[in-house]
Amino acid sequence: MKDWPLFAFNQDFQLFGAQHWVVLVAMVSASLGLPWIARHGLNPRQQLRLSRIMAVLISFAALAYPFLMMWLGVFDYRTDLPLDVCNLTALLLPFVMWRPTLRMHEILYFWVLGGTLQAIVTPHLFNGFPNFIFLKYWIVHAGLVVYVIYATVVFELRPTLRSLRRSFLALQGYVLFILIVNLLIGANYVYVLSKPPTASALDYLGPWPWYLLVAEGVALLLFGMAYLPFTLLRRQKVSTE
Repeated sequence: MKDWPLFAFNQDFQLFGAQHWVVLVAMVSASLGLPWIARHGLNPRQQLRLSRIMAVLISFAALAYPFLMMWLGVFDYRTDLPLDVCNLTALLLPFVMWRPTLRMHEILYFWVLGGTLQAIVTPHLFNGFPNFIFLKYWIVHAGLVVYVIYATVVFELRPTLRSLRRSFLALQGYVLFILIVNLLIGANYVYVLSKPPTASALDYLGPWPWYLLVAEGVALLLFGMAYLPFTLLRRQKVSTE
Protein backbone atom coordinates (compact mmCIF):
# COMPACT_ATOMS: atom_id res chain seq x y z
CA MET A 1 0.00 0.00 0.00
CA LYS A 2 2.90 2.35 0.73
CA ASP A 3 4.01 1.84 -2.87
CA TRP A 4 0.79 3.33 -4.21
CA PRO A 5 1.27 6.57 -6.21
CA LEU A 6 -0.71 8.37 -3.51
CA PHE A 7 2.02 7.65 -0.94
CA ALA A 8 5.13 7.30 -3.12
CA PHE A 9 7.33 10.39 -2.97
CA ASN A 10 8.28 12.00 -6.28
CA GLN A 11 9.88 15.15 -7.67
CA ASP A 12 7.24 15.86 -10.32
CA PHE A 13 6.08 19.32 -9.30
CA GLN A 14 7.47 22.22 -11.32
CA LEU A 15 6.94 25.89 -10.57
CA PHE A 16 4.42 27.19 -13.13
CA GLY A 17 4.38 23.79 -14.76
CA ALA A 18 1.19 22.12 -15.96
CA GLN A 19 0.15 20.88 -12.50
CA HIS A 20 0.70 24.32 -10.97
CA TRP A 21 -1.39 26.03 -13.63
CA VAL A 22 -4.20 23.50 -13.30
CA VAL A 23 -4.39 24.21 -9.57
CA LEU A 24 -4.32 27.99 -10.06
CA VAL A 25 -7.07 27.87 -12.69
CA ALA A 26 -9.15 25.54 -10.51
CA MET A 27 -8.72 27.85 -7.50
CA VAL A 28 -9.78 30.96 -9.43
CA SER A 29 -12.71 29.11 -11.01
CA ALA A 30 -13.92 27.82 -7.63
CA SER A 31 -13.44 31.24 -6.02
CA LEU A 32 -15.73 32.78 -8.63
CA GLY A 33 -18.09 29.88 -9.27
CA LEU A 34 -18.98 28.61 -5.80
CA PRO A 35 -20.13 32.00 -4.42
CA TRP A 36 -22.19 32.59 -7.57
CA ILE A 37 -23.84 29.17 -7.32
CA ALA A 38 -24.50 29.65 -3.61
CA ARG A 39 -26.00 33.12 -4.05
CA HIS A 40 -28.20 32.17 -6.99
CA GLY A 41 -29.00 28.51 -6.45
CA LEU A 42 -28.88 27.70 -2.73
CA ASN A 43 -31.01 28.72 0.23
CA PRO A 44 -29.32 29.98 3.44
CA ARG A 45 -29.32 26.53 5.04
CA GLN A 46 -27.66 24.98 1.99
CA GLN A 47 -25.13 27.82 1.83
CA LEU A 48 -24.12 27.13 5.44
CA ARG A 49 -23.94 23.39 4.79
CA LEU A 50 -21.59 23.91 1.85
CA SER A 51 -19.45 26.22 4.00
CA ARG A 52 -19.18 23.54 6.68
CA ILE A 53 -18.31 20.81 4.18
CA MET A 54 -15.47 22.94 2.80
CA ALA A 55 -14.22 23.78 6.30
CA VAL A 56 -14.19 20.12 7.39
CA LEU A 57 -12.44 18.99 4.19
CA ILE A 58 -9.71 21.63 4.55
CA SER A 59 -9.25 20.85 8.25
CA PHE A 60 -9.10 17.10 7.60
CA ALA A 61 -6.31 17.58 5.05
CA ALA A 62 -4.21 19.51 7.59
CA LEU A 63 -4.93 16.98 10.35
CA ALA A 64 -4.31 13.86 8.25
CA TYR A 65 -0.86 14.95 7.05
CA PRO A 66 1.17 14.33 10.26
CA PHE A 67 -0.53 10.96 10.78
CA LEU A 68 0.32 9.88 7.24
CA MET A 69 3.92 10.95 7.79
CA MET A 70 3.99 8.85 10.99
CA TRP A 71 2.55 5.87 9.11
CA LEU A 72 5.25 6.23 6.44
CA GLY A 73 7.92 6.45 9.15
CA VAL A 74 9.21 9.89 8.14
CA PHE A 75 7.45 12.13 10.66
CA ASP A 76 9.54 14.89 12.27
CA TYR A 77 7.82 16.96 14.97
CA ARG A 78 10.15 19.86 14.18
CA THR A 79 8.74 20.27 10.67
CA ASP A 80 5.53 18.26 10.25
CA LEU A 81 3.15 19.61 12.91
CA PRO A 82 0.32 21.86 11.60
CA LEU A 83 1.68 24.98 13.28
CA ASP A 84 2.37 27.42 10.44
CA VAL A 85 -0.26 30.05 9.73
CA CYS A 86 -2.02 28.23 6.89
CA ASN A 87 -2.11 24.77 8.47
CA LEU A 88 -3.11 26.01 11.92
CA THR A 89 -5.85 28.15 10.35
CA ALA A 90 -7.03 25.15 8.34
CA LEU A 91 -7.04 22.93 11.42
CA LEU A 92 -9.19 25.36 13.41
CA LEU A 93 -11.44 26.37 10.52
CA PRO A 94 -14.52 24.24 11.36
CA PHE A 95 -14.44 25.36 14.99
CA VAL A 96 -14.15 29.11 14.36
CA MET A 97 -16.46 29.21 11.32
CA TRP A 98 -19.12 26.60 12.10
CA ARG A 99 -21.44 29.55 12.62
CA PRO A 100 -19.78 32.32 10.58
CA THR A 101 -19.33 35.66 12.35
CA LEU A 102 -17.44 38.77 11.28
CA ARG A 103 -15.20 38.70 14.37
CA MET A 104 -13.83 35.28 13.43
CA HIS A 105 -13.95 35.82 9.68
CA GLU A 106 -12.00 39.08 9.74
CA ILE A 107 -8.89 37.37 11.11
CA LEU A 108 -9.30 34.52 8.68
CA TYR A 109 -9.73 36.94 5.78
CA PHE A 110 -6.54 38.92 6.36
CA TRP A 111 -4.41 35.97 7.41
CA VAL A 112 -5.38 33.95 4.36
CA LEU A 113 -5.42 36.61 1.63
CA GLY A 114 -2.50 38.48 3.16
CA GLY A 115 -0.42 35.44 4.03
CA THR A 116 -0.85 32.73 1.40
CA LEU A 117 0.12 34.64 -1.75
CA GLN A 118 3.74 33.47 -1.73
CA ALA A 119 2.68 29.93 -0.79
CA ILE A 120 0.41 29.79 -3.83
CA VAL A 121 2.51 31.66 -6.39
CA THR A 122 5.89 30.21 -5.32
CA PRO A 123 5.04 27.05 -3.36
CA HIS A 124 7.76 25.22 -1.42
CA LEU A 125 6.71 21.91 -2.94
CA PHE A 126 8.48 19.06 -4.71
CA ASN A 127 5.96 16.22 -4.85
CA GLY A 128 3.50 16.36 -7.72
CA PHE A 129 0.12 14.76 -8.36
CA PRO A 130 -1.11 12.29 -7.13
CA ASN A 131 1.17 12.29 -4.06
CA PHE A 132 -0.69 13.07 -0.82
CA ILE A 133 1.69 15.94 0.03
CA PHE A 134 0.69 17.66 -3.22
CA LEU A 135 -3.00 17.08 -2.52
CA LYS A 136 -2.75 18.23 1.10
CA TYR A 137 -0.77 21.34 0.17
CA TRP A 138 -3.32 22.58 -2.34
CA ILE A 139 -6.44 21.52 -0.45
CA VAL A 140 -5.18 23.64 2.46
CA HIS A 141 -3.71 26.66 0.66
CA ALA A 142 -6.01 26.98 -2.35
CA GLY A 143 -8.94 25.73 -0.28
CA LEU A 144 -8.50 28.49 2.28
CA VAL A 145 -8.55 31.14 -0.43
CA VAL A 146 -11.73 29.68 -1.95
CA TYR A 147 -13.35 29.42 1.48
CA VAL A 148 -12.53 32.99 2.49
CA ILE A 149 -13.92 34.43 -0.73
CA TYR A 150 -17.01 32.22 -0.42
CA ALA A 151 -17.72 33.31 3.17
CA THR A 152 -17.06 36.97 2.36
CA VAL A 153 -19.48 37.02 -0.57
CA VAL A 154 -22.17 34.55 0.50
CA PHE A 155 -22.47 35.56 4.16
CA GLU A 156 -21.67 39.23 3.42
CA LEU A 157 -18.92 39.32 6.05
CA ARG A 158 -17.12 42.49 5.06
CA PRO A 159 -14.03 43.45 7.06
CA THR A 160 -13.54 47.02 8.29
CA LEU A 161 -10.43 49.05 9.04
CA ARG A 162 -10.83 47.96 12.65
CA SER A 163 -10.82 44.38 11.42
CA LEU A 164 -7.43 44.98 9.84
CA ARG A 165 -5.99 46.28 13.11
CA ARG A 166 -7.42 43.40 15.14
CA SER A 167 -6.11 40.86 12.65
CA PHE A 168 -2.63 42.37 12.74
CA LEU A 169 -2.62 42.33 16.54
CA ALA A 170 -3.79 38.71 16.49
CA LEU A 171 -0.87 37.96 14.19
CA GLN A 172 1.53 39.32 16.82
CA GLY A 173 -0.01 36.96 19.36
CA TYR A 174 0.45 34.06 16.96
CA VAL A 175 4.12 34.95 16.34
CA LEU A 176 4.75 35.06 20.10
CA PHE A 177 3.02 31.68 20.51
CA ILE A 178 5.04 30.08 17.71
CA LEU A 179 8.27 31.56 19.08
CA ILE A 180 7.64 29.92 22.46
CA VAL A 181 6.77 26.59 20.80
CA ASN A 182 9.95 26.72 18.70
CA LEU A 183 12.11 27.35 21.76
CA LEU A 184 10.44 24.51 23.67
CA ILE A 185 10.75 21.83 20.97
CA GLY A 186 13.85 23.03 19.09
CA ALA A 187 11.99 23.78 15.87
CA ASN A 188 11.85 26.75 13.51
CA TYR A 189 8.22 27.02 12.41
CA VAL A 190 7.47 30.18 10.40
CA TYR A 191 11.24 30.78 10.35
CA VAL A 192 11.18 33.10 13.36
CA LEU A 193 14.54 31.81 14.65
CA SER A 194 16.43 31.62 11.36
CA LYS A 195 15.89 31.73 7.60
CA PRO A 196 15.05 28.57 5.65
CA PRO A 197 18.05 26.65 4.29
CA THR A 198 16.86 27.12 0.70
CA ALA A 199 16.38 30.39 -1.18
CA SER A 200 13.24 32.31 -0.21
CA ALA A 201 11.75 35.80 -0.17
CA LEU A 202 13.24 36.27 3.32
CA ASP A 203 16.68 36.53 1.70
CA TYR A 204 15.68 40.00 0.49
CA LEU A 205 14.60 41.23 3.93
CA GLY A 206 17.96 41.40 5.69
CA PRO A 207 19.66 39.28 8.37
CA TRP A 208 18.04 37.82 11.49
CA PRO A 209 16.37 39.30 13.51
CA TRP A 210 15.83 42.34 11.30
CA TYR A 211 14.04 40.39 8.60
CA LEU A 212 11.30 39.70 11.15
CA LEU A 213 10.62 43.43 11.49
CA VAL A 214 10.65 43.90 7.73
CA ALA A 215 8.31 40.91 7.37
CA GLU A 216 5.92 42.64 9.79
CA GLY A 217 5.86 45.65 7.50
CA VAL A 218 5.30 43.44 4.46
CA ALA A 219 2.44 41.67 6.26
CA LEU A 220 0.82 45.00 7.09
CA LEU A 221 1.15 46.08 3.45
CA LEU A 222 -0.45 42.83 2.27
CA PHE A 223 -3.27 43.28 4.79
CA GLY A 224 -3.82 46.75 3.36
CA MET A 225 -3.96 45.36 -0.17
CA ALA A 226 -6.48 42.73 0.96
CA TYR A 227 -8.61 45.51 2.47
CA LEU A 228 -8.41 47.72 -0.65
CA PRO A 229 -11.48 46.24 -2.43
CA PHE A 230 -13.69 47.18 0.53
CA THR A 231 -12.26 50.70 0.60
CA LEU A 232 -13.13 51.12 -3.07
CA LEU A 233 -16.60 49.63 -2.59
CA ARG A 234 -17.39 51.98 0.29
CA ARG A 235 -16.16 55.01 -1.65
CA GLN A 236 -18.27 53.98 -4.63
CA LYS A 237 -21.30 53.56 -2.37
CA VAL A 238 -20.81 57.03 -0.85
CA SER A 239 -20.38 58.64 -4.27
CA THR A 240 -23.64 57.14 -5.56
CA GLU A 241 -25.74 58.21 -2.56
